[in-house]
Parts: sequence; C-alpha cells; structure tokens
Amino acid sequence: MKLVVGLGNPGSEYENTRHNAGFRAVDLLGTEFSAGFRSKSHVLRGTTYEYAKVEIAKQEVILLKPMTYMNLSGTAVKAALDWFKIEVADLIVLHDDVSLPLGKIRIQNGAGAGGQHGVESIIENLKGNKAFNRIKIGVGPDPGGAIRHKFVLAPVAEEDQQLYLDVLTMTAQAVKFIIRNGHGRAANKYNGMDLRPLEEESPS
Repeated sequence: MKLVVGLGNPGSEYENTRHNAGFRAVDLLGTEFSAGFRSKSHVLRGTTYEYAKVEIAKQEVILLKPMTYMNLSGTAVKAALDWFKIEVADLIVLHDDVSLPLGKIRIQNGAGAGGQHGVESIIENLKGNKAFNRIKIGVGPDPGGAIRHKFVLAPVAEEDQQLYLDVLTMTAQAVKFIIRNGHGRAANKYNGMDLRPLEEESPS
C-alpha cells in the first residue's frame, strides 16, 4: 500500500494559491480515479485529514490531504501512516517549491526539508526519518526575502493558470510512474522536463 500526500492549507481562500499545489495534484488523481474523499479525525493526536482509496498499477493507494495548516502537516501524515500500517518508504509527498520555476518538478528521496515547512513537520513527526519520496512542484521564480510568504499564498496569476495546471497534471503522472517503476526511473524521466514555453528569439 502507498500513501500519497498532497500538502496545502484547508479553506477556499487558499484553493488556487501556489502553496496548495500538493492539494491540487492529489485532487487531480482523485478525479482521474473517480475517488470520493472522506474525512477522518484522530482525536488523541489532534489531527484531521481527508483521504480516498484508489488502485494504481494493481496497488492500493491512499490519497490524503491534511486538514491542518501546512506547518502541522506531519501530525496528519504520521497518524495516517500508523492507522493504515504503511511504511515510510511507501510515502510520496507532493508539495510546492518556490526555488523551482513554474513548469518544472523534481523527484527526490531522502532529502532534507529545504525550508518547506510542511516537509519539516513531516520529518519532525517521523523522528528525523527522511526515507520517503517527494515531488517538488515548481511555483517560482522565488521573489525572496519578506515577500516570499505573500507570494506563495497569493492566487496564481491568470496568465500562468494553464502552465500551473499543466505542471499539476505532470505531477499526477509522475506519481503513477513512481508507483509503477520506482523513484529512480521517475527522477530520470521527469526531473529534466520543463513545460515553460520556449522564448522566441528577437529578429536581428
């Protein structure tokens, strides 16, 4: 069994923001497999998530969205791993990455959080275990400094909407590829892809 977690913030005000790229990619997978999400609360752990069960490549897969805020994502992920009896090696986390340009993704295994607070929370709740797969979804360019927080929580600009949808679709495809073929082959296939349109050269 695999656990595919999309990171984001609950609430309609965050729905179309860069920070919710993980949520959106999981929603695309849910739609593709006609999955109905249901809510589950772990009262003793103080956490809630929405999840759906699907089958990908003849494997049972749990699609999950923590209903905590991003910085507390790890409590929901740890609760789900324990409840469904899933190993950390079978966890795939999808999240935004402002250091990657919009149009690219990067597949990693065993890496650090790189400043992504949801991933920091997951690693903390797994007692430092980083042996899970991640798909970083590019939402940059990074504006840097104090405005970074506002940038990732702002809606994606209208002119970038199609590229945003394209990279989310590629992320969903990459999840299926990882489940079928492993993260190494998936990284080789997807990490070099760039969906950004080529800039036309100016006439000389």
